[in-house]
Amino acid sequence: MNKYIPGIVIGVVVGVIFGFMMTFVFPEGPAPIGYGVGAAIFVAYIASNLAGNRKVPQASGAEKQAALQMQPPAGKSQLYVYREGFVAKLAGLNLQLDGTEFAQLTAPKFTCLVVAPGPHTLTCGFGGLAGPQSQKGVYEFVAPADGVAVVGIGVKMGLVVGAMSFTPITSPDAAKMKLNGMPMAVASPAEI
Repeated sequence: MNKYIPGIVIGVVVGVIFGFMMTFVFPEGPAPIGYGVGAAIFVAYIASNLAGNRKVPQASGAEKQAALQMQPPAGKSQLYVYREGFVAKLAGLNLQLDGTEFAQLTAPKFTCLVVAPGPHTLTCGFGGLAGPQSQKGVYEFVAPADGVAVVGIGVKMGLVVGAMSFTPITSPDAAKMKLNGMPMAVASPAEI
């Protein structure tokens, strides 16, 4: 609950300011109060959805170019996860591989991780108030030895609850084209 308090405070402050400004538009009647309350609720809701975001370091240009070579260490595999789309693009999506959290992505952004070849489970879910409003995503895949696995994550709006969609890319050239225009978030740990 403590992480939502700043969002609620921001919402109240914006609501009071907006309500005061609306007294100049509607000098009589309860309309400014209604507008102020509406603005407060809207801003508090948005800020609370973003409450789970955290600072994730961005890769340097050299780190990104090295990752885009798509050449894993001998006997290993590389996992590339990217996020794109407009829905909830500012809300941080927490990524876990086999239960170990390694990055948080906003859209559009990607990250790269060295993994052991074989079967893995990628899970993702939002932090903050956006978390309970969407189902966690689960994607099972097999990481090829001395190869790469590339998967995109999108968010689909549902009637009541949102859901994650996964789009694997099998062509390294198509993956490089897709990822080249996106910033890269640093995975921590860099190898699982």
